[in-house]
Amino acid sequence: MKSIYQILLTVFIFAGIAACENETKVCDQTLRNDYHIHFSRDSAGIIRDTIMPKVTAFALGRDSIYKSQPLKDLFFQLSPVADSSLFYLKVDSALVADTLKIRYQRQQHFISPGCGFGTYFNIDTVIATMHTINRVVINNKSVTSSNDTHLTLFFFNQ
Repeated sequence: MKSIYQILLTVFIFAGIAACENETKVCDQTLRNDYHIHFSRDSAGIIRDTIMPKVTAFALGRDSIYKSQPLKDLFFQLSPVADSSLFYLKVDSALVADTLKIRYQRQQHFISPGCGFGTYFNIDTVIATMHTINRVVINNKSVTSSNDTHLTLFFFNQ
C-alpha cells in the first residue's frame, strides 16, 4: 500500500512539473513582442529586399544582439520600463554606424493568471542618424507581436 502512494506521489509531481514547463513556454511565446525591422534598397524607384553582409546591432548599454552576421531582418526588444529605446546598427564593417531611437507609449495588458502582464508598444517616432540609412518607413505602429514588420529601413546603394 505504501508503494502505491509513493508511485502516485511521483506521478503527480512529474505531472505538475510538466504542466509548469508547458505554461512557461506559452508565457515566453505570449510575452515576446519584438520590434521587427526589415532591410530594403530603393534603386531608381525599384524597391528590393536586401541582405546586409556584416550586421552588428545592439541596444545601447546592453550586450550585442547580432554580431557580424548577414541579415535582412532584425528583431529588437523594446524596454518595458522606458518610453524610448536606443539601438546601434552597423550593416557592414566598412560603413559608418547608425543609431536608431524609437519613441513609444507603453500599455500593459493581462495575459493570464500564470503569465501575468505583458507590454504592448505604440510607436510615436523613429529617429535615425542617416549615415547609411536613406529612409525610414514605419509599417506598423502597434507592437503586439513579432509577426508583423514594424519598420523598414532603406539604405543607400553602395
